[in-house]
Amino acid sequence: MNSLNEIVQYLKDRNDFIIVGHEGPDPDSLGSMLGLYFGLTKLGKHCRLVSADPLPPYLTWPGLDKIEFQGEEFTPGDSCVIVVDCEPQRTGGIAGGVLQAKELVNIDHHQRGRGVGDLVYVEPSEAATSVIVYRILRMLDVPFDQEIASVIYAGIVGDTGGFRHANTNGEVLRIAGELLGYGVDPARIAREIFSKQPLGFLQLLGFALSNMQTAQDGRIVWMAVRYKDFLRYGVDPEMTDHLVSFARMLDSAEIAMVFREVSPGLIRLGLRANEVDVGSLARHFGGGGHKLASGATLSGDFQEIVAEVTSTAQRYLQTGELHERDS
Repeated sequence: MNSLNEIVQYLKDRNDFIIVGHEGPDPDSLGSMLGLYFGLTKLGKHCRLVSADPLPPYLTWPGLDKIEFQGEEFTPGDSCVIVVDCEPQRTGGIAGGVLQAKELVNIDHHQRGRGVGDLVYVEPSEAATSVIVYRILRMLDVPFDQEIASVIYAGIVGDTGGFRHANTNGEVLRIAGELLGYGVDPARIAREIFSKQPLGFLQLLGFALSNMQTAQDGRIVWMAVRYKDFLRYGVDPEMTDHLVSFARMLDSAEIAMVFREVSPGLIRLGLRANEVDVGSLARHFGGGGHKLASGATLSGDFQEIVAEVTSTAQRYLQTGELHERDS
């Protein structure tokens, strides 16, 4: 693992960067990408922003129009690729090109090992990767303005759940307060992240909630949405990872789960908890994330996967143990 000083020195020494985030970009991924982009370009660096997946349509942040959408044809050339908020393998359709980069830097706050990259900085104690980007830009002596402050603030808001999650602390609030001093509009950012959804999503949410299931006296709760359900309500399944937040609202829930079939046979699992380590549960199924917020991607029969994951979660909650999966 490299130090933050090493990352900063590397960014000082190079001049040509491509910045990418994870598949299904969320506020922290986008805030990290845009914050780093704005900061490095202020220093005269040449930067591009690349994403494999479309952005949430309700966001109006500065710089979103600068993001290029590419797929498996993506080739970085001689540019250094900076991956933020995920492992390079989680960049979606551009992952093949990302991993072929001549120089690869990885900056993240998710709990995991060192991972792939010529330089890797992973700090799970940070509330968001956007906080790490904030620190990098301060160390680079980048002059902050409303654009930089807005996207970094938005990334922090997204990953702290609007300062409601356990990763919120005094330092996070201090940084957020400082960023507001640059003219950030907190009400608009909060509404776009948490309260701005099309009618189809609200109808899908009603369907998912009406079919929500529980186990162990409500200690485990889950929602399961098939691909056909997304088609029925006209909702892009990749834009619905926050469904799990509604399952988590159940007062008795210790483990909340959402299963989203984003294409036939491809299921995204979202996990949330207040105290239980669902990160271990996610890693058991090939995923990852934080102790209290994590996820995984699985392939196979939808009902079989739901049955396997829910039964494993019940056993895990009872015993704290995870057994090797059947091949």
